[in-house]
Amino acid sequence: MKPSFLRRHLHHMGLALVAAGAILLLVAWLTGLTTVNAVLLAGLIFIVLGVVLYVRGAKKAGKY
Repeated sequence: MKPSFLRRHLHHMGLALVAAGAILLLVAWLTGLTTVNAVLLAGLIFIVLGVVLYVRGAKKAGKY
């Protein structure tokens, strides 16, 4: 059975979420929004979720 689209692209989604989280934190720092906890928490959640998805995808692919 062919794996679903989401399972085939976990690596890419994980990397995209890490990049989006890093960009969000960088933009928050550049614009001075470092006192807005929701923005900082969203960036942190994106990064953590991206790492989890990337590692899960690597384990499922048998590369770990």
